Amino acid sequence: MGFLLALLVLAPLIWALLGAPDVPTVTPWLAHHLPEQTAGSPVAPVPTMLALAVGMGLAMGRPRRSTVHVSTVAHEFGHGLTAAVLGGRVERIVVRPDGSGSAHTSGRGGVRRFVSCGVGYLSPGLLALASVRAVESGWAVAWLGYLVAVLAVMLVLVVRSWWGVLVALVLAGSGWALVQLAPATVVSLALIILTGVLAAGGVLDALDQWRARRGPSESDAHTLASMTGLPTGFFAGLHVLAALALALAVAAVPLTVLQEPTTADAAGPTARALELAAGHR
Repeated sequence: MGFLLALLVLAPLIWALLGAPDVPTVTPWLAHHLPEQTAGSPVAPVPTMLALAVGMGLAMGRPRRSTVHVSTVAHEFGHGLTAAVLGGRVERIVVRPDGSGSAHTSGRGGVRRFVSCGVGYLSPGLLALASVRAVESGWAVAWLGYLVAVLAVMLVLVVRSWWGVLVALVLAGSGWALVQLAPATVVSLALIILTGVLAAGGVLDALDQWRARRGPSESDAHTLASMTGLPTGFFAGLHVLAALALALAVAAVPLTVLQEPTTADAAGPTARALELAAGHR
């Protein structure tokens, strides 16, 4: 994966983390190509809080055997995309049935390797925060479409394990079906569930690394420790604290979604974007 493609993939993530501000060219284009269901009025927060709790619950206990693959995909994609943006080359990404994974990259530079290695355990939480910010801003349909597109690109270019292909196909297929068939309210609630899975999964993944800090391992913390000479527990602890901070930031975002549009409603992002587009004509 090349630098420009990786930058193109990461740009919407940064946009969502910033709260999905209006972009003079992009926002009107999205408004014209997305269904009008993205505009509407807020739904009571109780269903959204329940959706977040359901997502976090799915990341724990027995369900974690399945949902761990979601945070693993985010983790390994984070490694690969960061390495590509910093000038490296992503050779392949592997996801295994036991929930583990690896991102194989090439390219010189200790800084690139250090940064791309350190980003892995932060990636699920960052993706969760971007997703909930996109829902908060009313761009749930666009955001889910973006996630499907990223999965499709990574599947074609760098996913090189049969289990990784299967996981990517299931996630991308489910997301595409929601984008095509579900109303915006359902898409928003589904994204909030995904947010809970990612946020809680990121914390649990970091805790697993913390518990393995003293044994033989090929974890990111061990790699970072070997590069710097600092204790493995230092980096494992930083990952736990960062994952917890991101999960708390996700929980702090006001959780409201947009219900079906009404003729009198003009408060959604589509309406704002259309007004912006009209101003440029």
